[in-house]
Amino acid sequence: MGMEILGLFGLSSVFGLIGLVLAGWMAWRIVEKTGLPGWAGLGAILLTLTGIGMIVPLILLWVFAFMRWPRDEMAAAAPGASSPARPASPGALSPPPAALADRRPWRLSGLSAGGPVVLSMDGTQPAYVLTGAAAQQANELCVPDPTVGQPHARLFVSGGRLGLEDLGTPGGTRIDGARLLPEHGPRDISAARAIHVGTVELALSRA
Repeated sequence: MGMEILGLFGLSSVFGLIGLVLAGWMAWRIVEKTGLPGWAGLGAILLTLTGIGMIVPLILLWVFAFMRWPRDEMAAAAPGASSPARPASPGALSPPPAALADRRPWRLSGLSAGGPVVLSMDGTQPAYVLTGAAAQQANELCVPDPTVGQPHARLFVSGGRLGLEDLGTPGGTRIDGARLLPEHGPRDISAARAIHVGTVELALSRA
């Protein structure tokens, strides 16, 4: 076995030597044809060929290392496949979840001549009527006080907002101290702190 290895090694050395002689001979012929001066020209050609021989493999290695291979396409198309080295672009991020609508009912609470008042508006009716008389319908809200008209005002529920309209009764309607007249139409009271119907003060909140 050892002799066979030595024989192969010797044979490869012979081929290498023959190749070196042929390369030198061809390089010398090139020097003669180009008219370069003797050994200096031969050295210049050998250096040039050596440089080219080093640069070309580096360029090829660079191309092969960064080119896209068919197996890369297959891996990207596979379900559930992800590339940890490539960060997701901002356009690929899922949108934030939409804020849930506030479905809590509106509440007006206070104290009238007839006792505590708690009025709740859950939005099942598009509009509610504030009245000093006993409520007869589902959309009527009673504020038992002699200064409250029959009817006195109208409340509108739209999404997460609450509106109020005065119906022109003598007792009057005020929003945070400002007088609300019938010609003003419905006004948004979603952010109001205190509502006066007649002499009854009602505080607005969400149940």
